[in-house]
Amino acid sequence: MYRCDSKFHTQVLRDQLNDRMTYGFMIVDGDQATFHRLTGDYRETILKVDVDLPKKHGRGGQSKNRFERIRVEKRGWYTSKIAELATQYFIDKSTNLPNVAGLVVGGSASIKDDIHKKLDPRLAKATVAVVDVQYNGESGFNQAITLCSPVLSSVKIVYERNLMSKFFELIARNGKYCIGVEDTLYALTSGLVEVLLLWKGLKSRRVEMALGEAKKVVYVREGEEVKEMGEWKVVGVVDTVDWILEHYKEFGAKIELISDQTEVGSQFVRGFGGLGGFMRYDIELPSSGILEEHENDQPLNNSLSDDEEYVW
Repeated sequence: MYRCDSKFHTQVLRDQLNDRMTYGFMIVDGDQATFHRLTGDYRETILKVDVDLPKKHGRGGQSKNRFERIRVEKRGWYTSKIAELATQYFIDKSTNLPNVAGLVVGGSASIKDDIHKKLDPRLAKATVAVVDVQYNGESGFNQAITLCSPVLSSVKIVYERNLMSKFFELIARNGKYCIGVEDTLYALTSGLVEVLLLWKGLKSRRVEMALGEAKKVVYVREGEEVKEMGEWKVVGVVDTVDWILEHYKEFGAKIELISDQTEVGSQFVRGFGGLGGFMRYDIELPSSGILEEHENDQPLNNSLSDDEEYVW
C-alpha cells in the first residue's frame, strides 16, 4: 500500500504476517483439566478445572468392590463433564460448528481416551491428535504443542520453533549467520542475508545524518537520545522495524517475524537482541573489528546511494 506521508505505513505488512488459524487444546489427567487456544504465536488458557478423583483401592475385603464402583462412577462423571465443557468452549453457538481449525486432546493414562470417546461428534471429527503428556496445565500444553509439531507444522509457533532451532544449530556449527542490529543490517544492506529473522518488538531507531552532500546512518536503542555528531546533522529518524519491513525486499531477502512467546524465541531476543539472519555466504562483519579501518567505505549493495555510508 502506498501513501504520501512523512512515515512508512507497515501495519498491512504486519497483519499479513500474522497467523489467524486457531487450534484448541484439552489437557486432562486425574487431578486437573485445562482448555487452551493457540493462534499463531499467541497462547491462552481459557478454562481450568481441578478435581480429586479417588485412587484405586489397594485393600481387600468386602469394601474393595464398593470403592472400585465409586471410583469408576466419579471418573465417568468427570470425563462426561469435561466432554460437555469442550462442546461449550469449542463449538460456536451461532454456527453450530467448531470454532477451532483443529482440536488436540492430551493427557496421561487412559483418561484422555475416555474423554475423546465422549466428545461431541463435531469435535471428534475436528480432532487432529490425541497425545500422551506427562504434565497437566501449562506444562502439558507446551508438551502437547511439541508432540504435535508434524500436524501443526503450519502454525506460527511450531514453525518458529523449528526455524529458530535450525538457526541455533547454525550458530553452534559456526556457519553462515549474522546476529545483532549492527552486523545484521550491514549484511542485509550488502545483499548477503537470505532469510532475515526479526523480533516484532525490536526497540531501535534508524537515524539518518548528513554533512553537506555526505550521508551516514546510525542505529540507537529506543529511549536513547538522538545526538548530532560534531558537524553531522540529523535529517531523519524512523523506527528500525518499519524501515526493515519497507525495504528488505530491495536487498533480496525473505523475512520471518519472530515472537518472544516460545523458549527459542525468547532466547533469540534476550541473547541476540532480536535481529539476525541466515547469510548466503561468509563475510567479515563490523563486530569482527576487521572493518574498522574501512568504516567510511561504501556498502557492498549498489542499490544504495553513492554518498550514503554506515557508521556502527
